[in-house]
Amino acid sequence: MNWFLFVPLAIAATTLPTFATNSRAEAAEPRSARAKPIQPAAPAQTNRRPAPLAARAPKAEKPADTAVEFLRLSRDSKNRPLSLDTAIVRYRETVETAARAGRNEPLEVDLVGAVHLGSRGYYDALDRRFKDYDAVLYELVAPENARVPRPGHKASGAIGSAQHGLTKLLGLEFQLEQIDYTAKNFVHADLSPEEFDAAMAKRGESWWTMFSTLMRESMARAERGEAGPGSDLNLGDMFGLLFGSDREVRLRRIMAEQFTDMDMLTAAFGGEEGSSLITDRNAAAIEVLTGQIARGRKKIAIFYGAAHMDDFDSRLQKELELQPRDTIWLEAWDLRGNADRN
Repeated sequence: MNWFLFVPLAIAATTLPTFATNSRAEAAEPRSARAKPIQPAAPAQTNRRPAPLAARAPKAEKPADTAVEFLRLSRDSKNRPLSLDTAIVRYRETVETAARAGRNEPLEVDLVGAVHLGSRGYYDALDRRFKDYDAVLYELVAPENARVPRPGHKASGAIGSAQHGLTKLLGLEFQLEQIDYTAKNFVHADLSPEEFDAAMAKRGESWWTMFSTLMRESMARAERGEAGPGSDLNLGDMFGLLFGSDREVRLRRIMAEQFTDMDMLTAAFGGEEGSSLITDRNAAAIEVLTGQIARGRKKIAIFYGAAHMDDFDSRLQKELELQPRDTIWLEAWDLRGNADRN
């Protein structure tokens, strides 16, 4: 795998930046317990071309033991990339489970996997769907009483600056500038900067050790002959990226191919020991989720980066007895070149 591409990809897919603001907002419920880390599964790839956003419908309900996808690279019949898509997967408890909990109707929790850089149409589609939820639990390492500014404001922090820079290279939009986080049903469900620092210190982690973990995982995969997509870029490819036509689309395609290697992130930061980046932040979100359920919310979304979703899938099934039922796919990146449109 090419590290000059994978590192920005990890930044784009895993976490939103630390953000501090003095604007007032409703604080999330206190978080005290931390759930056990759970081994995540790896996302799969598909070659099926997605339908237009307006025409997409949920898939038929599937058995609980079916593997759940949260990210896919769609291709045409000639194996050319068409789009990078993210999933909204609905989880529902059985009538019997709802009755035991004293609920008149089953609880529904949607896992809304996201990429933090995407098209404006992608974020517009998400915003429209978020209006239908009782609560949307969102990720952001920020104080519990902080709210993200209205769309159009720029994020702060090193990671935020890096993500914002990638939008220019890829011709995409930045999530924090497009999603309306001021909506009344949005609930902060992440660690504060102090909690995140404490979680890293407890595990003996730092940003450097996380980067080193990714490097070790990458080298181990290379030794096993699992170089991954995009690992064979040559000087000519690089020249085309810098000076060729359709530069933005070319770079999007290469980075989208890297998403087929997203299991490297979950392998590096998931597993039995877990990590502060995924495991501890997900545990914080699940605690907020249980608080929202206790308040009577029946239709809830967890809006987090796609790299977090396999762990969430395991937690919902094992800890809350919710089962995946149907999936809606949204196109996040258009990967069609000019020649593909003719």
